[in-house]
Amino acid sequence: MFYQEFNDVEQAIYFEKKIKNWSALKKLALANDNFDMLQILSECRNFTHSKYKPTNEEVSTALDQT
Repeated sequence: MFYQEFNDVEQAIYFEKKIKNWSALKKLALANDNFDMLQILSECRNFTHSKYKPTNEEVSTALDQT
């Protein structure tokens, strides 16, 4: 499980709202402290940046490490 302490309530609320819209894979990577996978999943994956889309093998490998 992931937790973070904030000095400011507004920052905590902002962070909660931000991760609420994340994919299940990104939330799982965060909960498992798998920051490498979180970075891969967070990179732009639109048409012009398709080279950054994680392969199924990368996702499987990262999930197997949890």
